[in-house]
Amino acid sequence: MNHEKKSDKRGKTPRKSHPFPPEGMDLTEYLDLKEKAKSYIEMAMYLYSNLAFKEVDSQQKEKFDNESNRHADLLKSMKWMEVEVAKPIVAEYPDLIRRLREKDKRRDS
Repeated sequence: MNHEKKSDKRGKTPRKSHPFPPEGMDLTEYLDLKEKAKSYIEMAMYLYSNLAFKEVDSQQKEKFDNESNRHADLLKSMKWMEVEVAKPIVAEYPDLIRRLREKDKRRDS
């Protein structure tokens, strides 16, 4: 049996500390912001994916696929949990989602 000591994979630098919830926000406001940001990113990702699936133009299809992948990467990165990232998402994505839904409906027609 091999009893080698497993290396500690944690970095030696301390993690950056963030107040929880961020200063100036109460817990429910912060959690609501995070939930909305995640939901909007997921919706945009799915809508872009759906548009890519229906698209016949290869350049446009690639553009939609890239946007879907970009949103998937944003979800995986967890950066959307930061207030500075989440606030613009919550402010801007409802309009983006509306436009993507309209585009998707036109494709169905």
